[in-house]
Amino acid sequence: MGETLSRLLEMLADGHELTAAEFGAFSDLDKSAVAVVREKWGDLDVATRALLLERAGEMADVHLDMNFEALGKLALDDPDPEVRERAVSTLWESSDRAVARRLAEMASSDPAIGVRAAAALCLREFVEAIESRDCDQETAAAVTSALKAATEDSDIGVRAAGIEAAGALSQDWVADRILEAYEGEERELRVAAIRAMGASALERWTEYIADQLYSGDLEMRFEAVLAAGELGSESLVEPLGELLVDDDPEVVLAVIEALGEIGGEEAVELLNAFAAHVPEGMEDALEAALGAAADMQLFRRFGEPTGDGTDDEEEDE
Repeated sequence: MGETLSRLLEMLADGHELTAAEFGAFSDLDKSAVAVVREKWGDLDVATRALLLERAGEMADVHLDMNFEALGKLALDDPDPEVRERAVSTLWESSDRAVARRLAEMASSDPAIGVRAAAALCLREFVEAIESRDCDQETAAAVTSALKAATEDSDIGVRAAGIEAAGALSQDWVADRILEAYEGEERELRVAAIRAMGASALERWTEYIADQLYSGDLEMRFEAVLAAGELGSESLVEPLGELLVDDDPEVVLAVIEALGEIGGEEAVELLNAFAAHVPEGMEDALEAALGAAADMQLFRRFGEPTGDGTDDEEEDE
């Protein structure tokens, strides 16, 4: 394996473009393989290193049996910010607590804006672990502190990433940041606020999401549909139903999927009625949504979290 990796890295340094089969050698790297890659990493130019990580992310999306986490972790220390940003993007499914702490550090202190934003957004996956109490106190504190710092960053993109990623944290400062962003004039922050509302599991945000479902702004309307589906509140079914006749087909498709995610009797009725005039190409999505909505009649997932979030703050301190 080491010899194969060395040869491939030498080929990359000479400008060779890896085939899919060759690329598989960079998946699931063990310690010895990581050492080989690290030794020759500097022989690759910046563009090649960045492209290698970009393709790793693409390959992982297509080939679910491939895992490039070790490659991404290695590249977090790269001197080039573009490479570090690409490395962060390969770690979005990581559950490694050491990775969480490293990303928290990068979100707070990396000199590159793009890296801070990417790291903050990637921490969203670890927020879920914090809220489910499946995270040690040290990691939870690091992630929470980093996201709070990100929402106060001097760069608007980093602030937006921090707000979006922190959406599911049940702490008072998160709701404050979301509301501040939503009521502000910066479009990027308002979009992040809607996304955070969707992730929050808090019914308090349904009126804000519902307002944006009626927005004349296509992007805000679309983001509100996605947030409604993620939030899962049955109170959003009726306004979502009105968008089944939206002029934009992407909005309509998103509404179908959102109704399936929310489920319940009203959602099922709306989807069944829509079946009579479903646009061509959306039949499969409608069928899948009907199946999901029916299932959700049995398993409701929406509801306010218990407590006021103070327990989480105390645990993180």
